[in-house]
Amino acid sequence: MFRDFDYARLKRSFEYFVEHYAPEELNSLGSHPVKLLERDEPFRVSRARRALAVAIEDFVDGTQDFCRERVSEIDRDLQKRDAYTLYFLREHFTTRRNRI
Repeated sequence: MFRDFDYARLKRSFEYFVEHYAPEELNSLGSHPVKLLERDEPFRVSRARRALAVAIEDFVDGTQDFCRERVSEIDRDLQKRDAYTLYFLREHFTTRRNRI
């Protein structure tokens, strides 16, 4: 399933989530999530893809209580970045435990 998605667009979505929703300490330490992902990309493409999918899934799971207006606002921001929208990601990356 994941191979059908544009990696660059997924990565832009991930970058947005890291900027806006990751704990601040991750952005200041040497373990910045985007930098870690980029470090693996040239050498371990499949590992980087899997890591990105898991990270996207985690962020999407964390948005389940967001109201419709907030999701729409996030979607507009993601569209400006030519990234996948939260609405789209929710359809494809919601874990089974969160599906009703």
